Amino acid sequence: MANKGCPVCRHSILTPTQYHSQEIDACYHCGGLWFEKDEMNSVLSAIDNGHDNVDFTGQLGKRSGVSQRQCPDCQKSLQHYQLLEHYDLEVDVCHGCDGVWIDRDEIAAVQQSPRLRETLEKLNTQPNWKSWVFQFLSQMPVEYNIRPHRTPWVTWALVLINVLIYFSYAGSDNSMMAAITSFGSTPAELANGDQWWTPLTATFLHGSLLHLAGNMYFLWLTGDNLEDALGHWRFLGLYLLCGIGAGLISVLMNWNSNIPSVGASGAIAGLFGMYMLWFRHASLTFMIIVWQKKLSPFWYFGIWLGINLLGMVGNEGGVDYWAHIGGFVIGIIIGLSMHRWVMAQNPLLPLLAQPQARVLR
Repeated sequence: MANKGCPVCRHSILTPTQYHSQEIDACYHCGGLWFEKDEMNSVLSAIDNGHDNVDFTGQLGKRSGVSQRQCPDCQKSLQHYQLLEHYDLEVDVCHGCDGVWIDRDEIAAVQQSPRLRETLEKLNTQPNWKSWVFQFLSQMPVEYNIRPHRTPWVTWALVLINVLIYFSYAGSDNSMMAAITSFGSTPAELANGDQWWTPLTATFLHGSLLHLAGNMYFLWLTGDNLEDALGHWRFLGLYLLCGIGAGLISVLMNWNSNIPSVGASGAIAGLFGMYMLWFRHASLTFMIIVWQKKLSPFWYFGIWLGINLLGMVGNEGGVDYWAHIGGFVIGIIIGLSMHRWVMAQNPLLPLLAQPQARVLR
């Protein structure tokens, strides 16, 4: 068998090597890989990327020109192709022998390309009349994000627990007052060393059905993706940490207040901070009167933060703005400190954060 030269290094010889049970050719100088006909399909079908019958050339985007590189087998010029329609990464394909050359820095994206393709198609779906009607009536955003692979048992359980607790006392004003007085977080009581448990219990109480519905919707919207990225127990621990931390910040900033604070808003604000940092590719619809627009999480939660800051400055009553802002800051701190770990555990996330991924908003 004749030696095959590296299309990039020219002077280097490709070495046969095992790669996901397929024998392919690798350049140990530049790290590139050469896949002969059907080898790429076999490799991608064996990798955990959401698909087990991959047609690599069938999912490629547009041809972008002739490469200066030559095929290691037939010596014809390779052709540049976009990896995917909405992923601007070029790979080299030989029309003569159907081989594919992959540079070292392209390997991760190629391996996840079936899942990338499916995800980008979902992310780039444009709002329709159904999403418009839903948001117009509910004033809640529609999310466009990765489909979770884990079943979000913890998120569902938290929603169910909050709903059950609310309806256990919502039947009468006396029951609601007793629940909020005993388990709501009252700064003055905590300042005196009493009711030390309330920063936790207050996270599971709500003052009205509308308050409950709004919080549970945002818990469901952000929780499934965060639980998928973190795992069940880690997600639960961070949710409770954000809730308790937000409650304590509220207590510190309202030290002498006798007004109890209740709601999962502080915990969910923490989820907002993590979601904003880890799912930058996602979109949330924002509606101004009748105009609906997809926004990045950075802009959506930036507007949410601005509204909270304005409400706090304007001293608008009935909302615990310090719990919201405190929970959000805690979520940002967690998001930054765990960013590298989350990206390593979820290979699709760093790929979608790259400028090559084109998200249409």
